[in-house]
Amino acid sequence: MISGREALSSLQKALTSARRDEDRLVAMLNSAAEEAARLRASQADAYRALARIRLDEISRDDVSQKLDSVERAALELLDKRKASLARAAETRQELMTRIAQAQATRAEAVARLEAALDAVDDQRERTQARLESDEAWVAQRRKLSHAKDVARGAAEKAERSEAEKAEKTRPYEADRLFVYLWKRGFGTPAYRRSGLVRYFDGRIARLIGYEEARPNYFMLNEIPLRLGEHAARLAEDVETEAQHLADIERTALEDDGIVPLETALGEAEAHVFAAEEQLAGAERALAELDADEHAALVDGLDPILRQALDLLGEAFAREDLRELQRRAQATATPEDDRIVARLREIEMTIKRVDSQVEETRKTALDLAKKRTELERSTDNFRTKGYDDPFGGFVNERVIAQVIGGILGGVLSSRDLEKVLRDGFQRRPPKAPGNFGGGIKVPGGSPWGRGKSMGGSWGGKSGGFRTGGSMRGGGGFRTGGKF
Repeated sequence: MISGREALSSLQKALTSARRDEDRLVAMLNSAAEEAARLRASQADAYRALARIRLDEISRDDVSQKLDSVERAALELLDKRKASLARAAETRQELMTRIAQAQATRAEAVARLEAALDAVDDQRERTQARLESDEAWVAQRRKLSHAKDVARGAAEKAERSEAEKAEKTRPYEADRLFVYLWKRGFGTPAYRRSGLVRYFDGRIARLIGYEEARPNYFMLNEIPLRLGEHAARLAEDVETEAQHLADIERTALEDDGIVPLETALGEAEAHVFAAEEQLAGAERALAELDADEHAALVDGLDPILRQALDLLGEAFAREDLRELQRRAQATATPEDDRIVARLREIEMTIKRVDSQVEETRKTALDLAKKRTELERSTDNFRTKGYDDPFGGFVNERVIAQVIGGILGGVLSSRDLEKVLRDGFQRRPPKAPGNFGGGIKVPGGSPWGRGKSMGGSWGGKSGGFRTGGSMRGGGGFRTGGKF
């Protein structure tokens, strides 16, 4: 069995590995795309050389100036893009470093939290063992047990009475004349009719025997109500006795030195919360970079590179350049033949590099999907509270296999969620969850300040959860609605 902290660490390592692989692919893509753009800029240089040989002076100057201007603008854009990519890469590396440091800090803080929680749990177990021979505690437990038995019996009696009422009042409620008189309050001080109405209501009452039936119907409704009120009072007595027992236990815990341990637990919790905030901030910033990068991958090119290629494409689409190349190919001059051969070589290289760019882009997009699945799994892990200090996983091998399947592209975050859900187990505290009022966090972070750890304990994720409490954790309930 591995702890939630260890399982999360495995998931984060896989995510970090995927990010690094994705960064390498994106760097390769950027390098290839930049090479393709610079090759196109070299075409402009070759065309200028042809122009100097094949065109007259006026045409030559015009073509050369235009090509020179376009090439210069394209190269300036490429230099601008290179600087922008360098800044983005530097920012990404800084964020990756921050995330790694925050993950390490969080892991260390969670380990400290687990140790502090174990210390509190061990002390609660020792105190409970000591109280087994304490007469006041034993007597109060008996008193609470007796109060529960009495309240449970009263609740069951009230429930039976409620069920019987529905059966026994049915004949009365099926008699429309009886219901008519009952709703008017006939035979009670609430009845306010006079004259003929009172006279005929009296005739109806005598006809159906209302005076004999009314008290019976009243008692059929009143008895469950009174029994319910009695059961509710006894349930309050149970809570009172439970609080008395908790007070005895709490006093014993404090006498045994629980308060410093709880203080250390609160401080450890605060460190986890701070580490979570630090990690979340770095991950948000990295997610913004990822979104911009993904948009460029989907489009195929970033805006700056596209602008450079558009400039060069418009220049090479000129009819006079195509005519220039045709004329050079039609003559047997060695110098322009060398330039034409160079242009052909550049065009072939551009096609090869363009193909490499597209292949790398598709691979990077595929890896980005895998990285997204791992990010989703990491978020789900925290949201579901699997980093519970009292929890762990019994299927660590399956978890590792599924993480590998996500990296291989054959499984998804949904598959991992199912495996995590099936393998997660939460061990109960060594002392009952409601012993001494539950595990308390006297200070620390805003998650649970001043609260007992009887229910959900965690930050944004709803993370750490421990045992139950008297009211909410499966404790005594009277049951029923009276």
